[in-house]
Amino acid sequence: MTKLNIRRLIAGGIITNYFCTSCCGHCLYNCSPKWEKRYIGPDTAAKILNAVKSLGCRSVHVGGGEPLLRPDDLAVVLNIAAELGVSVEYVETNSSWYKDNLSAEAFLNKLRHQGLHTLLVSISPFHNEHIPFLKVRGVIEAAGRAGVGIFPWVIDFISDLSQFEAGKTHTLAEFNDLFGRDYLQKVLERYWIHMGGRALETYRPLMGQKTFHQIMDESTANCYGELSNTSHFHIDLFGNYIPGLCSGLSIAVEDLGKPLSDETYPVLTTLGRHGIRGLVKMAAEACGFSPQKDLYINKCDLCTEVRTFMVQNGYRGSEELKPEEFYLRK
Repeated sequence: MTKLNIRRLIAGGIITNYFCTSCCGHCLYNCSPKWEKRYIGPDTAAKILNAVKSLGCRSVHVGGGEPLLRPDDLAVVLNIAAELGVSVEYVETNSSWYKDNLSAEAFLNKLRHQGLHTLLVSISPFHNEHIPFLKVRGVIEAAGRAGVGIFPWVIDFISDLSQFEAGKTHTLAEFNDLFGRDYLQKVLERYWIHMGGRALETYRPLMGQKTFHQIMDESTANCYGELSNTSHFHIDLFGNYIPGLCSGLSIAVEDLGKPLSDETYPVLTTLGRHGIRGLVKMAAEACGFSPQKDLYINKCDLCTEVRTFMVQNGYRGSEELKPEEFYLRK
């Protein structure tokens, strides 16, 4: 089989930081306030942006964590992107930093002069568990006055959030009480959620209906297609390219554009050739893995469990299970 090789990048973004004000129930990367307060440095940003450009992608978005927690560092990233000829489509924000209209407008006006053109403003019940809608609405209004474009994601949830008191946060249970017990399942029809990270914990009680043996029996194909998909890629502040949005897996950015070796990337090459079956066998032999749950959502749910087990049980056979905090911080 052809070796996994990320030859061309189509569309994606940079994760500037994993630390966040929130601990959202759908977060693919397990971001939270518990992460170390590290932000992407200028040298790493330049290395990533040069690699992205060399592999055919001329624009990126910027996300986190919450990128606007370090506005001066964000401005450096925006400036480097401009110097290298890589456009920044938008910067994501959860609006937690909002205090009042005047300070928010001044804050965004300064960033606009430093290269911020568009904000993706997160709007969802998951964010509303941690951030009052009043802040989100305030950021949208302040951006308009500051001349910063707004990408409301997802605008459809404004009607839901407007049913609650805007100055307070509201639990997912409150959304269920108001809109029905199947509310979270219906959210999947309105909001793109990748089943990884904390989303697995949120949705497993609602969707986890397959046993370990069912997953193994059904998963006869390899994961090459998923791992090689670059239609929505992410590269983090440590220079880790995350293949197929499989959070917790990484390819060093300097290894993009060339075939991955079995010696350096045994987990990824095993998944690429043999899928979840191969990884389960590998983990059983390397560190005694056995299934930890009764039911799973899908093979990605099981894969995350396998890799978490490997990290937490001392697997040191490669450097591709990164960042380690993903597996330790929930």
